[in-house]
Amino acid sequence: MKTAAITGTIACIAFAAAAVAQSNLDASPVQPDYVAVTQALDKNGKPVDPTVTITHHDGMFLSETLRDGTKSIGFGPASNDPVLRWSRQADGQITFLELLLRDRKPDAAKTETPQPLAEVSTVAGERCRWRETASKSPSPGTFIAREQTCVTDDGIVIETRLLAPNDVPIYHTRLTSLDRRAIAPAEIDPPSEILTAEFWLRPIRSHNADPSQPDFDITLETVSGSTIRLLRHYPWHYREQRDGGGSVSIKIWNRLEAQGISYRQAGGHRRLTAARPTDDGSASFKFDETTGKISLGKAEAVLGESCEWFDLMPGVQDAGNRECLTRDGLPLKLDISGMNLALPYTATSFRRRAVALSEMRLPAEAFSLDEWGLPAVR
Repeated sequence: MKTAAITGTIACIAFAAAAVAQSNLDASPVQPDYVAVTQALDKNGKPVDPTVTITHHDGMFLSETLRDGTKSIGFGPASNDPVLRWSRQADGQITFLELLLRDRKPDAAKTETPQPLAEVSTVAGERCRWRETASKSPSPGTFIAREQTCVTDDGIVIETRLLAPNDVPIYHTRLTSLDRRAIAPAEIDPPSEILTAEFWLRPIRSHNADPSQPDFDITLETVSGSTIRLLRHYPWHYREQRDGGGSVSIKIWNRLEAQGISYRQAGGHRRLTAARPTDDGSASFKFDETTGKISLGKAEAVLGESCEWFDLMPGVQDAGNRECLTRDGLPLKLDISGMNLALPYTATSFRRRAVALSEMRLPAEAFSLDEWGLPAVR
């Protein structure tokens, strides 16, 4: 396990620890419904933020982590894949959502299997047995990080610690209270309103039209057949990219409000991110990758229309975005680079026409929990 792979929030750690308990421990009985409160600890065992509340019902977990007034919530099955996450501000606003379905391929060299330890503990009145999981055959330049979990006889994780080679905890969580009780589905179901595009794309305020930024509809292609479709209805933008391998990426965003939805599907990997700004206007997610606009001093004509080349990501070392823009901002050529790849796109059609926000659409299944392997909201 690489060092970078073991960093992350305590919220994700606590959720994963609870979720993998049943899937990894085949000898354990079916977990009962319960509510567990766990506390993060520093390397000396002293309590630190955050406190995480984990609610389990019928194989589904809800974790709630409060930090700096923001509550981060995770929801998913015992397999921990896929998972739905969202954030709720102190005033109750939900400003961020993520759905993630990973394309995991079996790798025998990296399979993790739990091994029982002789250690037994009693935490908050609950007796548990320790198990340890370590990655097999680490790659050169990496180290084995050992994850240990203390699990009750009915499969509930009581304590979790990830240990560096010197046995110093990289993270450590411990139960503070446990309530085995019947959990109603409504206690763990996500809010139904956040599972719609309308919730995230509802205009926050009205904006006057900008004559210098007319509506447009543009299709661009590469020589290999990949396509990008761009729509603009100021200040809203739509970008749909389809590649020869079947991958699709769609982004709808408001450049003035840090608001929008990003959706990507490639093979078995699927990810949806949605965000709205907080009351102070701060962004929960950056949709626009533009970092500046510097003229490259070059011009050309595409489909009879003249355009000038600009660097829209100046100063960025590992990625680039250069566009040939008309006077009113229509991109007729794109030169996108990153991951040692360069993708030139050229417009095959463009129109300045009225564009409705309703034309900027996601696939029908984008917010369908069934498509993400999650149960429907009850």
